[in-house]
Order: sequence, then C-alpha cells, then structure tokens
Amino acid sequence: MVRNPRRLAPSVLVGVLALAGCSDSTPTDDNTPATAPATVESSTATASPPSATATAPAPPPDAVMPALHSRTYEQARTEFSGQDLSPARLTAAAQHKDVTLPRDHDDWYICDTSPRPGAPLPATTTVTVRLAQDFSDCTTSFNGYLYEENDPASTP
Repeated sequence: MVRNPRRLAPSVLVGVLALAGCSDSTPTDDNTPATAPATVESSTATASPPSATATAPAPPPDAVMPALHSRTYEQARTEFSGQDLSPARLTAAAQHKDVTLPRDHDDWYICDTSPRPGAPLPATTTVTVRLAQDFSDCTTSFNGYLYEENDPASTP
C-alpha cells in the first residue's frame, strides 16, 4: 500500500475533478471555445486549510534557560541581556546557609540555578541563582553549610 502525503490529497482531488469536467458545468457547442478549467495551483490554494498565522499571530516561543553554572553573576546578567531576557529576572541567593551574600556579588560564581538549564523559561518565571564566593565552594557542603563547625548536626 502506498501512502500519499496529506498535502498531495487535495491536489489529486482537484485534478480528478478538473479531468472529470466538474470545474465548468456550462455546456458548450462546437463553435464556442471551452472555458479552461481552473488550474491546480489556484484550486489547491483554496482547498488547503487556512494557516494559523492568517487568523492570529503565533505567540513567541518561550525562552530556554541558559546554562549558567560556573559563570559569575555578572556574566549571567550579560548572558540574559544577550538572549533578550531581562537581567531583572535573576534573583541571587547564597549557596550555603552560613554565608551572607554581600550587596556586591557580581564576581561570585553560580553553583546552581532554578529552573535547570534547558528548561522552558516563560516570561513570568523568576530565575534563582545560588552563588559562592569561590567556585570550589560550590561542591563543599556540610548539610547545606560551608563550614562544618556551623552545621548543628556536626559533633566536635
């Protein structure tokens, strides 16, 4: 069995109807030239369903969360601006419970992001980035604390 693409079916139908004489039902005598049947191209255009863009403009696709891990907060803001995303959507937080994020944290490193890289980023989503002063601190954690002595579960 041969499958025809969906776009081919309307064209075939119009062609069959044109050959069968259904395109012009006025009788002609031998002295009057016959009216030319409608062309397949013009019939196909009217036979195909209207496109979605003809009725309403398509909404812009959601942005995708960029991979920001190991970049500085300043680099993340630049990345957002480069992708036409507002840097105001970025919310900074400390990676560890015992670290206070300073007012100027532009040179701190991103350890983690929410949402994750590659996830859809609708216009209303705020992006939280978890920062550490030193990139090696991203992998250090004592139950969420940078320093073991600050962890209440730690025994000296």
